[in-house]
Order: sequence, then C-alpha cells, then structure tokens
Amino acid sequence: MQSQLKRDRKKQGVAERALTTTEQEISVLGKKIHQLDKKLSTLKVDLSGYQADKVGLEANLEKSQARLEQIIQQQYRLGAQPRLFMLLNQRDPEQISRMTHYYDRFSSAQVKEMEQYQTLLNDLKSTHLSIDTTQQAIINSRDRLKGSLASLTNLREQRKLSLSALGKRVVSSQTKLKQLRRDKKRLEKLLIDIEKSISSANLTQNNKTFASLKGRLKWPVKGKILRAYGNVQNNLSYDGVLLSGSTGGSVAAVHHGRVVFSDWLRGYGLLTIVDHGGGYMSLYGQNDSLLKETGDWVSQGESIATLGSSGGNSEPGLYFAIRHKGKAINPKRWFVRH
Repeated sequence: MQSQLKRDRKKQGVAERALTTTEQEISVLGKKIHQLDKKLSTLKVDLSGYQADKVGLEANLEKSQARLEQIIQQQYRLGAQPRLFMLLNQRDPEQISRMTHYYDRFSSAQVKEMEQYQTLLNDLKSTHLSIDTTQQAIINSRDRLKGSLASLTNLREQRKLSLSALGKRVVSSQTKLKQLRRDKKRLEKLLIDIEKSISSANLTQNNKTFASLKGRLKWPVKGKILRAYGNVQNNLSYDGVLLSGSTGGSVAAVHHGRVVFSDWLRGYGLLTIVDHGGGYMSLYGQNDSLLKETGDWVSQGESIATLGSSGGNSEPGLYFAIRHKGKAINPKRWFVRH
C-alpha cells in the first residue's frame, strides 16, 4: 500500500513534493534527536554514580591519611631507631618481649595502612578518569545534537517556502473544498485497505480490550480541544478533534496496539495509525516527526510521534481520530474529562 502511495506522489505538484520530502527529512532528524536525548539521560545517570564513588573514596582517603599521620608521629617520638632505642632502655626481659611484640604489630599495621592508602589513591585516580571520559561523551553527544538542531532549523525554513508555494496554488475556496474532499476520501480508502490487509487480532492490555475502556482512556496530549468532532468547516464535517500543543511535544499511544501506517498523507501530514483490535483504530496526524514504523508494537502511553504542523497547517496541533470498522466516532466519549 505504501509503495502505491509513493507512486501516487509522483503525480503531485512540485510544491507538494517539496513539502513531502522536507517533512520526511524533519521526521528522520526528529527521531535521531529523540534517541540522543535518551542517550544523554543515561550518561547523566552514570556520571552521578561516578561522582558518588568519588566522594566516598575521598572520605576514606582522608581517614586513611589521618591514621598514617598518627603512626608517623608515634614513630617520630620513638626516634630514628625505635627498636634499638627500646631495647637499650629496658631492663626487664618480660617487658622487652612485650614491647618487641607490640612493635612488630605496630610495624605490620603501618605497612597495611600504607598499602590501603595506595589502593585508595589508585581507585580515586581511576574514578577521576571515568568521570572525565563520561563528561567527554556527554559533550560529544551534545555537539552532535546541536548539529542536528541546526539542520532541523534549515529544513523548517525550506518547509515555509514550500508551504508558501503551495498556498499560492490553492487560491479559491472551491479549490480548497475539492482538495479537502479528496483528502478525506483518500484517508477513508487507506483505512479500508488497511482493514483488508490485516487480520482481526485480539489485542488486549491487562486483559482489557479497547472497547471495554470507553470513557477511561487518557488523551494522547494534554492540550485543549481547538476543533471539536463534527465541527463543520468548508461544508465538511470534521471527523476527529484538533488538540493544541507545542512543536516537538510528545504524542502518546492511547492504547496498546500495532502500527499499521506511518508515513506522510496529503491533508493529514505525517500520520500514524495504530490498530487496537476489534475493528478499532486511532489516528494521529500533523506530526513533526514519526518515532515508530509500520509493524511496530506500542504500549499504552508510549511516545509514538512528536507534535507539529505538517500537512500544510500553519499552527502546531494534533489531529486525533478514532475509527471503528472504518467509520468515524466521537473521540471525546472515550476519554476521561479533558
């Protein structure tokens, strides 16, 4: 189906092709940035562990140093030759024996303390090296992230030019109406084709089907409803809802399922469709980037895209819809109060 969609794109105008290419490239960069963010979070956790080890080692090193200072001071009080000095100043053989035994234990403790001190110094040096290595890895990741962001900014400028060229072509309300009707029919045909090509899987999460969770689902984003289901505009009834949000914000799957479509579709921009079983599908359009591919399994609440304004829209927002056996239903009835 997606191969057929790509062949159909060749028939589009220059501006629409430019828009499609640009927004797909933005999607790829968006996915890479998302992966880098995860890697940075992991590195910061590792660095915290190294810092904690460093603090512990430094504390033990101070204690060891204090014990060594006491030993050295005691050695100094006994003189340069403590063993000979001790023998010359004792007359009682039993006292000499006890002092000799004490001195041997004293010397053994001194050697052991010096070895522990050397071990702590080596551990601290190794920890410093680990911290430096981890910090450098974070810096390198950030540099790559900045480069990706710079490329993303340039692509956004190109998209503005593409949108401007596209806007000049759609000059009359009649043209807009015809295009909206074609886009809607294209989406309906896509959903019918998807239903024909997949089996009716019994998709559940926590032994609960999609249908059993009516009125208890969480919205894919936390924004307000900018355009309600059934709202009529340009003589067309809106078959979903438009939710507000900021560009780059996370878009979450409303329920467990499998991605059956993840690509650009005219009128809906970068679009993800998730099949939840039982004939239910959820649609997420106008995205800035798609994080999942066709065939991927997703969990409830998992991030599947980033919010945007693709598809020729001037403001960021999420087009969200629910279909049951190909027919649009009011999403508001399925979610907790917005």
